Amino acid sequence: MSSVIDALSRYGGRAYYVLKAAIEVTEENRKLGLSRLGDFDYRSLVAKLRSWGINYNPSNLLKVLEKEYGIIRTVYRSSNQRWWIFNDMSSVRLALAEGREDVGDPEEELLAIQIVAVDVDRIVSDLTSVLGKERLGPADERRIREIVFTELPQVVEVYNRASRYGEKYAEFLSKVRKALDLARKAVLLMRGKLPPTQLSSTVVAGDTPLIPELHRK
Repeated sequence: MSSVIDALSRYGGRAYYVLKAAIEVTEENRKLGLSRLGDFDYRSLVAKLRSWGINYNPSNLLKVLEKEYGIIRTVYRSSNQRWWIFNDMSSVRLALAEGREDVGDPEEELLAIQIVAVDVDRIVSDLTSVLGKERLGPADERRIREIVFTELPQVVEVYNRASRYGEKYAEFLSKVRKALDLARKAVLLMRGKLPPTQLSSTVVAGDTPLIPELHRK
């Protein structure tokens, strides 16, 4: 159980909800007789998270849970499917139950959920893609405005609350600052006011999509 506790300590609410969703999917699959390939699959896991209002891509976290912590193991993989099994699901259940008791502060629990839901990584990825183009089309400009006027105000609101916890959410705070910097450059590009040297440095820095390490305790 110690590996699960370590993962929860490091990745907080993100690991909690991904593991909780994986367990629920596993239970549902077993009731329906769909566990032939494994305990849970990627698509069902994402669907479960979205049913809770969490729009998050758990791919990188699943790799960490498998390779670094040995909590899960891939048992089937194809071009469009991937299934895992728990190495010790009872330990995961127990660790989640203890983690739930440790949450304590409902406001911080809500904050952890919102940090996952705002999906800063997707914003950064979309802005990086825009900044890699020589010429912006109408769809690009609409996406920039959507980010600036709809998504970033929500992100900044969550950022302000997360900043009250010091370094606990440092990685999320860093990603938000990155998103704001990219948004500023994207607006300048849209207005034809971004210098070519600044544009090229932006594209190089943004070549590798950022992995959302939302927070650590």
